[in-house]
Amino acid sequence: MTNFVRTLGCFSGSGGFERYPSSQLLTINNKLYLIDCGEGTQFLLRKYKIKLSLIDNIFISHLHGDHYFGLPGLISYFNLKGRTKDLNIYCPKGLKKIITMMMKSGKSWTSYKLNFYELGHKSSHIIDNEEILVKTLKLNHRIPCNGFLFCSKENQKISYGYCSDTSYLPELCESLKDVNILYHESTFLSQHDYLAKKTKHSTATEAAKIAQTSNANKLILGHFSARYKDLNKFKNEAISIFSNTFIAKEGQVYSF
Repeated sequence: MTNFVRTLGCFSGSGGFERYPSSQLLTINNKLYLIDCGEGTQFLLRKYKIKLSLIDNIFISHLHGDHYFGLPGLISYFNLKGRTKDLNIYCPKGLKKIITMMMKSGKSWTSYKLNFYELGHKSSHIIDNEEILVKTLKLNHRIPCNGFLFCSKENQKISYGYCSDTSYLPELCESLKDVNILYHESTFLSQHDYLAKKTKHSTATEAAKIAQTSNANKLILGHFSARYKDLNKFKNEAISIFSNTFIAKEGQVYSF
């Protein structure tokens, strides 16, 4: 397979033992794109024998720790392994300052160049070359948060939408129209929809509605709250609306 997405971490910030927070590895035309970098991402990349030298682009959705606390360690590990080529980080405003402060405090500068592309909170094209188009998607969370849409230019059937973290946002459906694989957060089940509204997250039902209206091919649910032990309840809730639904699992590969 040359085109697929691998789930690494798929839980919210309070995940627990062996329930790692958000990180995914997208492979399109044998190019690797790391999406979010929660705690444990470096370990998971090594566990699944990912060739780290192939990761040149990292995308961070927002500045809640379960989406970027793994990044400083990964940057350091790249340095220990002798990386020399540039690393591009597409991220919210403020992350460059955080990472620079940590490196300065530890006098641990990298031997390679870090290129930070700090993104505003609006939909825009951030990569547009002969192979791929990457757009941001404006999400609705407690702090500025971007989703990402990846579209292959070599094969129009290959597209991937990443939406985490956000409240129910029907406006996304136009940008996500006919997306091949959609990852949408489903922190809560509908029985806890009041918590979803309070924290600006989504339920499995709401994620399924986005997939249905967008005419997605596959829906992957993730970013689960630690309060739930049986994750099949998320799938059972969603499939009544969108049948081609999958539960994100550590290490699982979903092909286009």
